[in-house]
Amino acid sequence: MRTPLSKEDTTKVMRCMLTFLFTLLVSGCINITNELQPTDADVKDVLMGEDCTPIILGFGLGTNRIDYALKDGRPYGDVGEFRSRINLNRRTTITRIRTIQLTEFYILLVGSRCVQVLGEP
Repeated sequence: MRTPLSKEDTTKVMRCMLTFLFTLLVSGCINITNELQPTDADVKDVLMGEDCTPIILGFGLGTNRIDYALKDGRPYGDVGEFRSRINLNRRTTITRIRTIQLTEFYILLVGSRCVQVLGEP
């Protein structure tokens, strides 16, 4: 038979739970995108390539490279006239850049920081 928790034990448990919930609430959510160059309106945003670094509990280690993002092109917008030049099952290299962006995304205590390249094959 279990003995009931004393008032002091209950208070300790409640404090621990409140501290945990407060940490989750304060950590918040972030979704920020920064453009590194003006958008080139002559280039369509048909492909998007990205290179990301995960961030867990505020710690992350890595280098996001634009050249890796250029090689990671996936269909993004209306493919239209570029359909014959895009590999649907593999990545397509981006050759004409519309814009380069830095994105940060956090939800609670995990997230990522990425460099994204939008452009044409």
